[in-house]
Amino acid sequence: MRKAMIVAGCAALLCPGCSEPAKRLNAPPHGTPYDVSDLQAPMVYMTDNALLADMSVSDVHFLPHRPQLSGLGEERVARLISLVQAYGGTIRLSSDLDDSDLLAARGDTVRRRLEDAGLDASAESFREDLPGGRGMSAAEVVLIKVNEGTYAPRKKTGSTSAAGTTSGTTGAPSKP
Repeated sequence: MRKAMIVAGCAALLCPGCSEPAKRLNAPPHGTPYDVSDLQAPMVYMTDNALLADMSVSDVHFLPHRPQLSGLGEERVARLISLVQAYGGTIRLSSDLDDSDLLAARGDTVRRRLEDAGLDASAESFREDLPGGRGMSAAEVVLIKVNEGTYAPRKKTGSTSAAGTTSGTTGAPSKP
């Protein structure tokens, strides 16, 4: 009788081990989310308008010190390509790099993406240039300068003690 109880106890302990595993709590979501915001369509429209005005890929869209696009860069180039296919335009590569080899390799990466999408990667559709957009007019610059003044860093007044501490006040920036 005791053997039967032990066998039954072992079977009871082993049976839950054969059940289906629990669903993962950290699994990525699949499919379309149920709560799609009503603002999604206007936001896509506004983002596309901003991209059409800018049409640029910059250093932030690439992995640091590499010619490969980052995840953000992949999304941006894919969206820019779809906008060029729909409306035309020129994608600009804007960079602050001094490394001409890396800059050329990054340009080749974007050109390959354009060619893979069936677009002409000539100077009409891709070039190294400043970002697009209207920029700021001279009148706006003058208004800002008149209203805000010229930046003047705060000057410290007072004396320094032998211990290296400063006593005194910090002066406010001067207006022209």
